[in-house]
Amino acid sequence: MDSKSQTQPKEQIATSSEMTKELATHLALVDRSPTDVEKPARSRMIEQLKISPLHSSKVRATFEVNDKSENNENQSEGEEVFPQYGLLGQRLQTYGYGSEDIPVGEPVDNLIYTNSNAPWSTFICGSQGSGKSHTLSCMLENVLLAPSRTGKLARPLTGLVLHYDRFSSIETGQPCEAAYLCSSGIPVRVLVSPSHYQAMKKLYENLEGLPEGAPKPVVSKLKFVEKHLSISMMKTLMAVDSESQEPLYMEIVTKILREMAQEDGNSSIDFNKFKSKLAEQALAPNQKSSLNLRMSLLESFLEIEQAGGFRRSAKAARSGTARQLDEKWKFNEGSLTIVDLSCPFVSANDACALFNICLSVFLKGRGLGNRMIALDEAHKFLVSTNREANELTESLLTIIRQQRHLGTRLIIATQEPNLSPKLLDLCDVTIVHRFTSPEWFKALQDHLAGAVVGISSDERSKFSPNSLFTKIVLLDTGEALVFSANGVLDILEPEGNCKRNSESTGLEHDEHKDEVLVSNDNAFTAWKLGPRYFRMKVRMRTTTDGGRSILAK
Repeated sequence: MDSKSQTQPKEQIATSSEMTKELATHLALVDRSPTDVEKPARSRMIEQLKISPLHSSKVRATFEVNDKSENNENQSEGEEVFPQYGLLGQRLQTYGYGSEDIPVGEPVDNLIYTNSNAPWSTFICGSQGSGKSHTLSCMLENVLLAPSRTGKLARPLTGLVLHYDRFSSIETGQPCEAAYLCSSGIPVRVLVSPSHYQAMKKLYENLEGLPEGAPKPVVSKLKFVEKHLSISMMKTLMAVDSESQEPLYMEIVTKILREMAQEDGNSSIDFNKFKSKLAEQALAPNQKSSLNLRMSLLESFLEIEQAGGFRRSAKAARSGTARQLDEKWKFNEGSLTIVDLSCPFVSANDACALFNICLSVFLKGRGLGNRMIALDEAHKFLVSTNREANELTESLLTIIRQQRHLGTRLIIATQEPNLSPKLLDLCDVTIVHRFTSPEWFKALQDHLAGAVVGISSDERSKFSPNSLFTKIVLLDTGEALVFSANGVLDILEPEGNCKRNSESTGLEHDEHKDEVLVSNDNAFTAWKLGPRYFRMKVRMRTTTDGGRSILAK
């Protein structure tokens, strides 16, 4: 036998050994690490529960009771999982795959809480008077009002609500319902269009139904400073057009902005320099007319600095103006800022462009605390056919996609679920109040797993007695169907208790295993809601309810 044939087995052994070592290294990258294996199943479950948008009183009580019985530490593991939470309502019925009704057990086990500690996004829809704004206000109370009356809130969030109503007259103007949160001491500030300041001040300082002596919202003019304006925002503001077509002067505006960006080397705007360069351009009369209208509106929302300071000549006045502007754009924990652009001189397109700037300014200070953004009556301005509305929608989608990194929660309340399909696709929670439109139902059916999974051929007809559409139409005021795949509402205990638990949750240990967060030998198992959904009765407000219907008698 030659030397080559003698050495081959040794080479093969070496290669095999190297391969085994390499595969073991690669397996460690996808398999559970040694620390994960050592970590109790309960701890792995906790990591996932911490970011769940919704949980039930049963889930929270199970963790707290079990943890306190297993150790004598001052702080239970349950408190670590849910350090901040707020009551949203009570689960009345769970619907399984298709329209299968699942018993839910005792009311005390079915209180539903929002997770105030983790970022999430919620889409609320329903007809006028079905309870949308009420639900929105309850969710705002949960994250702003401390000490909490509905749960636990060690560190309140900072809230921003965007509101716009198509103006008809001063007498019929409607305030944003969230303003009534001031009745419990939450600092509420309302920023309004400067051209409609007096009327809006009168409206918000005379809110009907506020208890005697209750604090009132502070109304101020919405004024940006130059540092708030970026090149992209200026392009958006200058391009606003009622017909969603780019104005003729935009080619010149874009050229000037590009030159300024190259000269100054940053994305912020020197407005006076921009205005001077624009004045040097030769524009046709029709272009000048449109441009002057746009510049006039833009300047009404700007506090413009001159070379020596603000426009006011007196030094004291200048410093006072600067200080007021700084205070106006400070967002403190536990406070609510409402931007209400209802005004005869502000169109829905203008409102969307200005809201985009407000979002940018609001999120710049997110390092000082977590944020809550809410859009009230979004169907009145977030019209998908408008370019400005589409840009605002893209900003909202970006916030949802990055919510974990931004520490931001987002709530969109609208009558029409077909407002933006992408928003429905991405939101963690969808709350559906009563409506009767088959067209609206089609939007839900195309974008919610619970609306299609396990549906029988008979139930596919929206007019079937057991259909989802029928359930929506029959909802009472203040009731809603809730879809949240990552919500955790049910506990399944050890095999010995399987019968009792299957009766209360509609689930077996071996059934729908993909919905198990983490199974734990000889211990309870938490179940995600998955493609199921439930009917909920929304709780009463702890602040004054400003959305009651006005009856003749």
